[in-house]
Amino acid sequence: MMRKPMILLLLIVMVISLAGCWSRVELNDVAIVTATAVDLTKDHKIQLSLQVMKIKMTKGTIENGASSGNATLLFSEKGETIMDAYRVLRKKVSRELIFSHNRVIIIGDDLARSGLSAILDFFSRHREARGNTYMMTTKGEARDLLKAAPIFESFSAEDVREEEKARPIETASIRDYVYRLLEAGIEPVMSQIQIMPLSDQQVQESKVSGGFLGLVGLGVFHRDRLVGWLNGQEAECVLWLSNKMKSSIVTARFPDPKSSGKVSMQVAKSKANFQSKVDGDRIRFDVDIHMEGELFENTTKWSVKDVHNLKKFEQSFGKEVEKRVLQTVEKLKKQYKSDIVGFGSILHRQHKELWNDKWADQWDQEFPNIEVSVKADVKLSGTGRVNDSMFWKENELKK
Repeated sequence: MMRKPMILLLLIVMVISLAGCWSRVELNDVAIVTATAVDLTKDHKIQLSLQVMKIKMTKGTIENGASSGNATLLFSEKGETIMDAYRVLRKKVSRELIFSHNRVIIIGDDLARSGLSAILDFFSRHREARGNTYMMTTKGEARDLLKAAPIFESFSAEDVREEEKARPIETASIRDYVYRLLEAGIEPVMSQIQIMPLSDQQVQESKVSGGFLGLVGLGVFHRDRLVGWLNGQEAECVLWLSNKMKSSIVTARFPDPKSSGKVSMQVAKSKANFQSKVDGDRIRFDVDIHMEGELFENTTKWSVKDVHNLKKFEQSFGKEVEKRVLQTVEKLKKQYKSDIVGFGSILHRQHKELWNDKWADQWDQEFPNIEVSVKADVKLSGTGRVNDSMFWKENELKK
């Protein structure tokens, strides 16, 4: 009979002991890190810069629609290692630094070229660092980018994260970068972010302080070291080959000596298929790209009412895609010698035994020698709200 009361008493004691909040941290005792910048100084030390949210300012800023340049603070310090600089920073900030809301990590190119092992080690070990935090690189000092004012969001780090989520170019989180670093047959890559001027006048006067943060290309890595850059168009080609494209624009010149003009399409779908072939020591990749999109601009005299003309437009787009992709692949092969597309991974999947026997340990030397052919099949699913161009008379159009 005494068993039930004893069990009930034991349960009550257990519930009471578990109801405590001994590890709680109040909001007014923390400093929330929204973005991190890491640079290499001239005396070869690590410069750690943190963008920290002002808790009291955020609500008023959002409600009033005012500029949120005052919604964050920038703390910066240098040390022998990231942890050493972080230790000094903690002495400057009266609150506990929290990294669980860190949106992005921006790395200056000097540090990126020297190697990222220290950064990866720190953020892999830190208990609050999240694996889905975006990693980016920039030409110049990363610290300067944290000073840029936000455009659409309450602070600039959120602007950058939203642009990364839209995936205009290849993105890389901490998890993605580490996966590519450890995976055989593929090299890491990062988005390139820069301060973009708001107007042509700022470009002429070099007043970048009033600009915004924008993604302009890709940083190409060999293992953990930055080796070069791809511009925006080249970065788009990497998306096409990786089957990660969400939206893209292709413009082609129509090959007609009697009617100069260009056509532009918005790509809605893109799919790349790879087929590897091995003949002795020769490795060849046949890449088939299938695209579908809508014609958005036609400055030629050719009528889009004619099916044959649409076929010619599709062929022009296909040739343009083939040219751009081949130029990008050649740049990766000859100039950077870095396989960020993952040709090695494809070869590993399709010829596993040959890969393990011959190329697993020497793909870096073999990659520049591979042969790549590209064939693009483009289909136009629509021509917009009008058929023929309104700038040409009916008798001037070619049908």
